[in-house]
Amino acid sequence: MLRKILLRGVAPLCAAAALTLGTIGWIGSERALRPHYYHYQQSLASFPALHAEPVRFHSSTGIDLVGRWFRGTNRSTIVLANGYGDTQDQMLPIADFLHRAGFNVLTYNMRARGDSGGDYVTLGVYEQKDLISALDYLCARSDVDPQRIGALGISMGGAVVILAAAQDKRIQAVVDDCGFSDAPSVIAASFEHFIHLPAFPFAPVTIWIADERAGIDVDSVRPMDVIARISPRPVLIIHGLDDYTVPVANSKQNFAHAREPKQLWLVPGAKHGKAHSVAKAEYERRVTAFFDAALQNAGKRARGQATPDPQ
Repeated sequence: MLRKILLRGVAPLCAAAALTLGTIGWIGSERALRPHYYHYQQSLASFPALHAEPVRFHSSTGIDLVGRWFRGTNRSTIVLANGYGDTQDQMLPIADFLHRAGFNVLTYNMRARGDSGGDYVTLGVYEQKDLISALDYLCARSDVDPQRIGALGISMGGAVVILAAAQDKRIQAVVDDCGFSDAPSVIAASFEHFIHLPAFPFAPVTIWIADERAGIDVDSVRPMDVIARISPRPVLIIHGLDDYTVPVANSKQNFAHAREPKQLWLVPGAKHGKAHSVAKAEYERRVTAFFDAALQNAGKRARGQATPDPQ
């Protein structure tokens, strides 16, 4: 009799707990799939040397992506991928110094950002396909050398660049700035920062609901498992040592799994996505030199000329 009474009392509590968990998980999934916009003090008007051509291109995923084209003084081109919750405005300081160095630069709003299409941010599942479609767009332009294309991404954009370059050899050089090594672990580590809820027990439920809503599998997004495929194309990995949003262990994992030629630069005092702000001159020197060397060598290989051995 006592057991029956206890069971009658426990059952409603379990049902209430499940309902609460499911409701909070749904709210968490909404925040994960449609993150709040980050707003920047800088805008295109803050960079008078940048003259943007508005562009729009179609993704193989069925949406249109909206971006900006900054024509450089040569046909080497860098495509920039913004972070989670960000827009292409995040990439303006990077676009500025790369453009000053002579590169063509393409920025674009990732899916579900700005005027680009898409209902959800998918943590790299569809974003990697969108980036490959950006390559299709670039290679159709007469002012782009298709043999000299590099890519740089920040945060989620860094992970997306790795995932896309592992599939598409048109990306001849990769800069990953504080990207994650695998989505499940970074979600667990940064759940409270992005979703503003305790990681346990809400993260697993949130991920499951987000997967079901968006028709994706976030657990499959694991840049560290594919980064080795980029070799012999060079990779430069950058991460701030004070990054607690995407811990530096992510870049160490990516670097450990990458093959030569590869470089790792850990920036003291830099929080998430702030390596350029903290070490501006050194960042610009390293990234410019990296792309200069990598894309010059890529062009020579395409012409059948000898290139230096990777260092």
